[in-house]
Amino acid sequence: MVIKEIYQRMKRFMVMGIFTGLIFGALESGTARGEEAKKEPGRISGFMFGDYYFASQHHDSKVEGMNGFWFRRIYFTYDQKLEKGFAIRFRLEANSPGDFITSDTLKPYLKDAYLKRSQGLASIYFGLIPTPTWESVETLLDYRPIKKTPLDLYKMGNSRDTGLNLRGFFAGDKKTSYSIMLGNGSGTKAETDKGKTVYGSLSHWFTPRVYVEVYGDSWNRSGSAEDWTTLQGFLVYRGEKHRASLLYATQNRSKPGSPDIELSVTSLYLDYRLNERTLPLVRIDWVSDPVPGGDKISYLPLASNAKPTYLLIGIRYDVTKDFYLVPNLEMVQYSKPTTGTAPDDTVFYRLTFFYSWK
Repeated sequence: MVIKEIYQRMKRFMVMGIFTGLIFGALESGTARGEEAKKEPGRISGFMFGDYYFASQHHDSKVEGMNGFWFRRIYFTYDQKLEKGFAIRFRLEANSPGDFITSDTLKPYLKDAYLKRSQGLASIYFGLIPTPTWESVETLLDYRPIKKTPLDLYKMGNSRDTGLNLRGFFAGDKKTSYSIMLGNGSGTKAETDKGKTVYGSLSHWFTPRVYVEVYGDSWNRSGSAEDWTTLQGFLVYRGEKHRASLLYATQNRSKPGSPDIELSVTSLYLDYRLNERTLPLVRIDWVSDPVPGGDKISYLPLASNAKPTYLLIGIRYDVTKDFYLVPNLEMVQYSKPTTGTAPDDTVFYRLTFFYSWK
């Protein structure tokens, strides 16, 4: 017990030492050069997206037949560049509950609150910051207003965490990048346990059209005595008029006294630019097992006793540069149930809207 306690204390001191070294190293490298930049005006931006939905079919009879409008995300963002390579971001988010039960007003909460220091090819972020879990997927495929990315949808990670992130490029051509992050593992909520999460990603542009990323994390969920380990591979091809991607992720969840849970997902995405305004798209997800807590997924609760196959078909129409509409169809088919009765398939018809301002 004494040795274990000494080890835990040494580990905490090492983390604090790395943290302090990175921060003060960045500060020293910037001030040594005597850089004096004129403070720029701050910038306000944001976007909103949501749907008019109709639940034509669902395994939960209470959800089937429901319809209406909702906001799945509203962002209000303030960015400010400071002197000597520093910058800050403050972002609020609000959204409709999406559980088909709660009737409440949209309440904003803190989404981003961080300080960024850039020097050369590297940047350090500190505060409530985006994790590298699915940031590249959202950026390169640009379908987040239509649907969450696979790890996000199936509740296999966090989009935000409070901690420290070092990211950058290995060379000036910016073909190969990295991201290393240490966080609380509590998402946008406060830390309440001893567990921490380590995130890491490595990516490379093999050609101007082909991008590959390998991602992994280790999440010590001490509040629930669980350890989650995730690995993800992501491949994208971006042509002149189309995009195609293949994503595979696997996650192990271990808990003392319980059998391990293995969950994996394979996702295929395709789109094609018919003209400057019209973009048909399709996405298929194959999930290896029933999704733990699937019935708690917002806007698309899943049955928790059978493995789902997810299909999205839609056509994006750009009304203006900052406003588009996407009529789309979501379907979920289930395999043979592991327990209980077989769940009915899910069919949602949606008209998705998105608009932004800068």
